[in-house]
Order: sequence, then structure tokens, then C-alpha cells
Amino acid sequence: MEFSQKELYQLINLAQSPLWLVGVDLSDANLSRAPLAAADLAWSNLQGADLRGADLEKASLRGANLANADLRNTNLKDANLEGANLEGCKLQGAIMPDGNTYYK
Repeated sequence: MEFSQKELYQLINLAQSPLWLVGVDLSDANLSRAPLAAADLAWSNLQGADLRGADLEKASLRGANLANADLRNTNLKDANLEGANLEGCKLQGAIMPDGNTYYK
């Protein structure tokens, strides 16, 4: 099943509980400011996705492909990034899993 960008954003914003998006292809998706706290995005493809300002607190990104994703000002506090590909990510201003802000 494929969703348009508008349908995807509506689905995320209308969800009443954490989303289960294991293994989905969200490459190049615009998910800026998306409420994805506690979502399960394990093994998902988020390559090149725009996640600026998204709330990913306590989300599972285990094994996810985040290569070249824009994670500036994203909340990743307590997120599981074990085995995630972060190559080429923009992380300026992101709150990292340990609660510290990334400033490089």
C-alpha cells in the first residue's frame, strides 16, 4: 500500500497511539514536525527524509536507514538508534538519546 505525502502526514497526525511502521519505505518523505514519539520505525528506510523538528522521543529506529536524513532540531531523547545508519545526517540542534543537544 502506498500513501501520498498528504495521506501519510494525516495518518501520523491523527494517530491516537504510537505508530507501528516497521520496515516501511519513507525515503525522501517530508515528516518535519511529525509527532512520532514512541513510534516503532525499526528497519525502516528513512533515507533522505526531512525530519526537522520531529518528535521521536522513545521511538525505535533500530536498524533504520537514516542516511542523508535531515534531523536538525529533532527530539531523539531515549530513542533506540542501535544499528541505525546515520551516515550523512544533519543533526545540528537535535536532542540525542542521552538528552544532550548536538552542536556540530
